[in-house]
Amino acid sequence: MKRWIICLCLFCVTAVMAAETTSGAQPTVETTAAPNEVVPTDTPVTSAAQPTETTASSDTPENTTSAASAAEPTESDPEYTTQAEAWQKHPDARQFGQEWVLVHKSEQSYQQGIAIILPEWQQTASLLPLSKALSRQGFDCVILLPTPAPIKINPGDEKQQEAVQQQLELWSNRLSGVDENMPASGGHRLLIAQGSSAVWLGQLLAADKLNKPDALVLLNAFYPDQQANNLQATQLSNSIYPVLDLYQENRSNWLIQTAQQRQLATKRSAKLNMRQQTIYDFSEAPEKISGWLTTLGWK
Repeated sequence: MKRWIICLCLFCVTAVMAAETTSGAQPTVETTAAPNEVVPTDTPVTSAAQPTETTASSDTPENTTSAASAAEPTESDPEYTTQAEAWQKHPDARQFGQEWVLVHKSEQSYQQGIAIILPEWQQTASLLPLSKALSRQGFDCVILLPTPAPIKINPGDEKQQEAVQQQLELWSNRLSGVDENMPASGGHRLLIAQGSSAVWLGQLLAADKLNKPDALVLLNAFYPDQQANNLQATQLSNSIYPVLDLYQENRSNWLIQTAQQRQLATKRSAKLNMRQQTIYDFSEAPEKISGWLTTLGWK
């Protein structure tokens, strides 16, 4: 009996020791596994952070690329290239450096001066009659080939200022090319800008990035952004050169709104040499410009 009891006790002790040994091994396994388990727990955090970093890094190149591509030399823009190829076939086309322009020389024995026309993108055809009419009035007219960039970059957006500055440099270089290839031998310097090109021209003049004109004509000048239009209105109201502001009030609310902004800014600054008139279409522009230039004493 005693032997049986002793055997039973020994069996129990052995079982308890085995259980302790087994339970003592579990913390080791857990301790070893814990760091590995932290990795899966951290992985979602890390992977969640990675997309954020990836997004930030991918956004930066995309934004940079977008800004750079919009402000790269115009020859790299496929739309511009297509348009330039079409212009090269025009009998009035000339190449100033790498830029293509249309030139209509004065048809008079005298020269009123040079008129530089900056059309809106894909709106050149609407200004060809104006250029030819001005050449009959004694102007050497140069039409710059527009680019799509001015309608892709907002000149009033502070977040796009790097792209804006690059675009201004391109505009400045293009206009300098006109001055180099067609130096004014006499007469006046007239700038005519249409649509968003007028807003960019205002930026150029305010930044002193081109020769000041003797007069400026705006044709349906606006940019589809309130801040950009406010900036243009302020710049024009502070300018010293005469301005003729022609717009079609039946075209869009943007035109009416921006014209009102310019008129209000002009009144506030007491600018006396700015005239604003509505027109039905651009066929009225040559007569309006001719009459206005007469009041300036150009004829």
